[in-house]
Amino acid sequence: MKEPSHTDILIIGGGMAGGLQALLLTDKSLAEQGFTVRVLDGAPAPAWPDGEPAARVSTLSEASHWLLRHAGAWARLRPARVQGYTSMRVWDQDGTGEVAFDARDAGAESLGWLLENDHLTAALYDAASERDGLDWQCGKAATAIHREDGRWRVEASDDTFTADLLIGADGARSRVRELAGIPGGPRDTGHHALVATIETELPHGGCARQVFMDSGPLALLPLFAEQQGGESHRCSIVWSAWPERVEELMALDDDAFGAALTRATGAALGQARVRGHRAVFPIQERHASAYVGPGLALIGDAAHVIHPLAGQGINLGFLDAAVLAEELGRARQAGLPVAEPAVLARYQRRRRADNLVMQNAMRGFKLLFERRELPVRWLRNSGLNLVNRLAPARHAFMHRALGRAGDLPRTARPMHPRS
Repeated sequence: MKEPSHTDILIIGGGMAGGLQALLLTDKSLAEQGFTVRVLDGAPAPAWPDGEPAARVSTLSEASHWLLRHAGAWARLRPARVQGYTSMRVWDQDGTGEVAFDARDAGAESLGWLLENDHLTAALYDAASERDGLDWQCGKAATAIHREDGRWRVEASDDTFTADLLIGADGARSRVRELAGIPGGPRDTGHHALVATIETELPHGGCARQVFMDSGPLALLPLFAEQQGGESHRCSIVWSAWPERVEELMALDDDAFGAALTRATGAALGQARVRGHRAVFPIQERHASAYVGPGLALIGDAAHVIHPLAGQGINLGFLDAAVLAEELGRARQAGLPVAEPAVLARYQRRRRADNLVMQNAMRGFKLLFERRELPVRWLRNSGLNLVNRLAPARHAFMHRALGRAGDLPRTARPMHPRS
């Protein structure tokens, strides 16, 4: 009988969080000889996007930017399909409250970057192809996962793999989390998200915009120009609203939808029209009761899912990957086993509380802007205007959005850049 192929670490899921995790764990600057790592993913090999922007995009923070540089993936991105934004405007549709942020106030190059999920995954996969000790297998879904004799045994197609540590990076409906018996059921937020690419009459000017309505927030996220160096009139929208409101919007033809979008934004960028198709998905929150188990760790959406109104989902997942890699690297240098329980517990302590704070903050923002009572509306509009007037308050918000707050791993800090 064929002997199972063994690695130190096996990652289930080759998306953005799993891909970054693999690159960080095989970085020899983290642990002297690095780890042997295998990634198993049921999807085909990532392909570089071309043509029209994909509907699913991610907002990357400054911390995520440094993580990707350290991992060797940032330099592989195609600059023509990456859009930085240097300012942000947030306002309340029902009042006068507004706050504006500018990267210069934070001493930053950008407040963040927008790029397609497929683009980022392709860059991670490309970097992995040149990494010693890393085996990334696509089209290879795990069909059975067992723990026996202190190791994990994973069956995929006709192959069997073993590892000392199993990392679940397999998304919100994580099979790894389920098989480990870790509760992490969904919590309905009452919102569905409508995503699409739009074209606006006025250029976006590298500004991310978000308007809060009683039915939910609408984000206009700047996208790259059709011709490099030109002004871009394209944005990706994430329109979060009650299911019945989303159903109404999806029933509109493209012209009527563009008119509804223009009204909702107060024509902030002039007339808007949709490009391509619109897609809808329900917004559910999840938070695993534990991030670790015997010889096991969860990262990214397998561990937590938050409301997308602040665009922080993948940034939290990247920090999970970086903190776990940092703790495992320290363990390796101290001569500890890769699945040492105390090491995994330290990863959980460093990440679970921070993620819970962010999840609760997003829930609070959602509830605050849904309220229609006049005192609540006055309070939130006054709060937005107060933040806009007070530089320390604006800086605190930007500090958090840039990913500079909390217990940051070394690789997320700008004093350690590496192309």
